[in-house]
Amino acid sequence: MVEGEDESAPATIIGTVLSDALKGGWIAISASIGALGSFFSGSTTVSNLTFGSVQQIAAETIGVNVNAMLALQVVGASAGNGVCLNNIISACTVTGLVIGEGKIIAKTAKFVFVFIVIATLIMLAFLL
Repeated sequence: MVEGEDESAPATIIGTVLSDALKGGWIAISASIGALGSFFSGSTTVSNLTFGSVQQIAAETIGVNVNAMLALQVVGASAGNGVCLNNIISACTVTGLVIGEGKIIAKTAKFVFVFIVIATLIMLAFLL
């Protein structure tokens, strides 16, 4: 458990309940959770701060390497910046690109998905 957290902390509840329910399936969605955090927050750091303790608790609960699970969180969070609306709008503004954000997300989402899948497959060697 994360130092200083008690059993009623939201990260503990989420990490324990979901990892108990999903077991090894948690590994498959771990990077996607990181990407989701970056998609909503616009920041890899905020995604890691939000979901890092959840990932740590989940790893401890299902008995896999904590460092590898946290690495999946970071990889997913970094990849999630590719579909983050905040970053896309900023990039379009700076470059003067006049195109719908949805078109950009549709193009970048494919690469984000492939990146997450490859990272998850590579990390399976360290998690199991």
